[in-house]
Amino acid sequence: MVEFFIAFRHIVERKFQSIFSTLGIAIAVTVFIVSLTVSNGLGRNMINSLLTMSPHILIKHKKKNFFENYGEVVENLKKVEGVKAVIPKINSQSIIKSQGFARGVLAYGIMPDNVKNDLDLRMIAGNNNVEELNSILVGEELAKGMGLKVGQEISLVSAENNEIKLIVRGIFKTGFLEYDTNLAIVPMKTMQISADQGEVATDIWVKTINPQKVENVEKKIISNNVIPHSEYGILDWKMLNQSLLNAVRFEKFVLIAILSLLLLIASFAVSVILNMVVREKIKDIGILKSIGYTNKNIRRIFMIEGLLLGFFGMIMGSILSPIVLFVLKILFKVFMKNGTYYLEELPLYISAKELVIIYVVTVIVIFISTIFPASRAAKLKPVEALKYE
Repeated sequence: MVEFFIAFRHIVERKFQSIFSTLGIAIAVTVFIVSLTVSNGLGRNMINSLLTMSPHILIKHKKKNFFENYGEVVENLKKVEGVKAVIPKINSQSIIKSQGFARGVLAYGIMPDNVKNDLDLRMIAGNNNVEELNSILVGEELAKGMGLKVGQEISLVSAENNEIKLIVRGIFKTGFLEYDTNLAIVPMKTMQISADQGEVATDIWVKTINPQKVENVEKKIISNNVIPHSEYGILDWKMLNQSLLNAVRFEKFVLIAILSLLLLIASFAVSVILNMVVREKIKDIGILKSIGYTNKNIRRIFMIEGLLLGFFGMIMGSILSPIVLFVLKILFKVFMKNGTYYLEELPLYISAKELVIIYVVTVIVIFISTIFPASRAAKLKPVEALKYE
């Protein structure tokens, strides 16, 4: 307890140096938390947007592009624990024609109930009701590019060169630019008629309750023989987007490595301050040793002093971080909305686990930075310390 009071007094006596080192730690912690929060938010937003019109688990026939009797497979998949929805689908590279303009799109034929209940579409205009066979939903950017409006009649030309007249029932936005620019959704029955293949599907989508743990559901489907493995192949969204996810992980690794260097620099400032204190307190160290303080006591004083500086810096950083994030959200809305980034607001996310790791790493780095000056102070001999006093 005495060591704590001595360490605290050193901090109070040297206000400028203490504030300087505390600010260094606070800025490093703030930058770490803010950068990681923004990076996590953008990553989660990208994945959520990607999964809006992408399956958590994709099931395709190994030999046929179009397969029949998909109803039994769908019913079996619905019984698997962890499955949220099963969506049979037929897709086709098609062309949309309207007012003299033509554009290539990827047309998805999906059952009206699945469109309404299982696709997380944010409707910008109209609604997501495609009960009528002549219905079509288009992405926001596709609608802008072709000047499409709700209620407008357009033509859809399938890959089999069959042309059908459809009416735009709604305009959606997923938040993923590629989908909003190139995607159209029509009733599955309409797509089957256009493809001239009968009641068939090209693949089956499985939506899970927890996409991050999709492997658990995939294992249950495989181990329980829910689908004939000789006929159907199965892929989860992590495998389908492996390159993208690897790039995101590498980006996060580089970010954390750079931010860790910033913490090291801040801890170096603490080490320098402690070294200066040791130089100035040589006489006091000699007196303490002459009245019975051991090397361990002296070492503990300076370690506690460094850890206190780090603790105050972490508290300040924890206060500054939400303020900086709040300001960033406002600035993003003012300067970035409807700009280069396909976002309406700045997405933010950081887990409690990541916060704990940041604080633990900060404490460890600061503790390591106190070892040298504390050991240097502990090695001083009373005779040498008081020699010139």
